[in-house]
Order: sequence, then C-alpha cells, then structure tokens
Amino acid sequence: MLIFSIGTILSAVLQRHLLEEAQTSQHLVEFNVGEMFAAAAIVSLVLSRPYKRVSLACFDIAVMLLAALAWFLPEQHSVYLAMTLAGAWIVLRRCSDPQMASVGQIWIALSIYELWGKLLFKVAYQTIEVVEVGLIYRVGRLFHSGLGLNGASLSVGGDWSIVILEGCSSFHNLSLTVLIWLAILKIAEQAADQGAFRALGMSACLIVVINVARILAMLPSREAYEFWHEGPGSSLVAFASVSAAIVPILLYVEKRKWRLSPQT
Repeated sequence: MLIFSIGTILSAVLQRHLLEEAQTSQHLVEFNVGEMFAAAAIVSLVLSRPYKRVSLACFDIAVMLLAALAWFLPEQHSVYLAMTLAGAWIVLRRCSDPQMASVGQIWIALSIYELWGKLLFKVAYQTIEVVEVGLIYRVGRLFHSGLGLNGASLSVGGDWSIVILEGCSSFHNLSLTVLIWLAILKIAEQAADQGAFRALGMSACLIVVINVARILAMLPSREAYEFWHEGPGSSLVAFASVSAAIVPILLYVEKRKWRLSPQT
C-alpha cells in the first residue's frame, strides 16, 4: 500500500514537471502540500499498530497492480483515476477494518483534490462565478469607492481592469482544505465529529477571505496585479491559505487531546 501510494504521487509529480507548462510558485506550494499531507497520513496509517495489521488479500493486491499501470501513461489525470478506483475498492472491501478503510479514504480525497474536484469546478464555475463576483464587488466597494463591475471584470477607474477566471476563484482550493483536514484527523487518530467539522468550516471561510483580499489587492494597477498574481505575493497567499487549512483543525485536535487526557 505504501509502494502504490508513493508511486502514484511520484508519477503525478514527475508528469506535472516534465509534460506540463512550468507551474507558478503558488501552484507548487499547493500541490506539494496536498500530496505531502496525503503521503504523511498514509504512512502513519500503514505503519501504526504493527501488531494488528491485516494482510492484503490477493484481490486487493491485483487491483493495486492494475491501478499502478497508470503510472506509465503520459497523463497525470489517469494516475488519479486509477487511485480513485483502488480507493473505492479498498473502502468497500475493507469497510470493517478502520485502518485499511482510512487509507482508501485518503486515496479518494487525494483523487478528488487532483482530479474530480477540478472537473466538477469547471462544470459548475459559471454558476459559482456569478455568486463570487457579486460577493467580491460588495466587499470591494467598502475599500474602493469607484469600483466598477462588468460581467466578471472589476475595475477601479482608468483603463485597467481584471477578469476573475476559474483559476483565481476563492473556492478553488476548498478540496485541498478537505484533504489536509482529513489527513490531520487520520494522523491524530481522531473522529470527524461536530467540532472537527466546525474547524473545517472555519478553514474554508478563512481561505475565501484570503483570496478575496488578494483579488482586491490586484485591482489598483498592473504592478499590483503582477505582484499578487505571479510574483512574491502569490507565494504569500499560498502559504497563508495552507496555514488557514492547517491551523484550525490542528488546534482542535490538540485541544481535544488535552481535554481527553487524564488529569495529573
């Protein structure tokens, strides 16, 4: 399971760097963090409780071997399609074994972040765009009195404007937030209870706020746009978004462990 997990991630990373256009610093931070948390959670799950490990059945190994053939296809999305199928197989076959089922859940969550979430977002973005642009416009008017709106284009006067496209959406990275949230819960061996979902909601709200602030910061000039969209500002936003995804659930897990620990 470790070989299949790490092999799939490495195959996707290599294909991303060798076959696609160069990634921006923001995309590199986001991709690496998501895959890093998924890998850490899988290692933690597979190596935890070594004396209670359940052996893989022949069918389980056969499914993973077939899925691993996607490593050699020149298309990284096929890698995560194969991981989805392997994850669904493990979850359905091993639903009575929490350790194995949790690994399958991480595989599915990683596949949703890398593949299915992006496809769904492309399909639904026209609806999301209307809501999002309206939200940004209302918030932006508090900071830019001359803010104008024309379709998906925002401007603060003059001949400079920005268009909010799919990749700049405030909701673009919510699947990454869910992946990090699930990975931390699995590493900490905590259940997804009401408090954990509140932490997830807080992370999602913070990420939307951070990205709305970034878009508004790009409005004044082309220089501001280049700084926040492709320059050092994009890395700052990526680190801030990742921190917003990590900190609430991490604080909740630590608080819950402290509350449940025996009093000394």
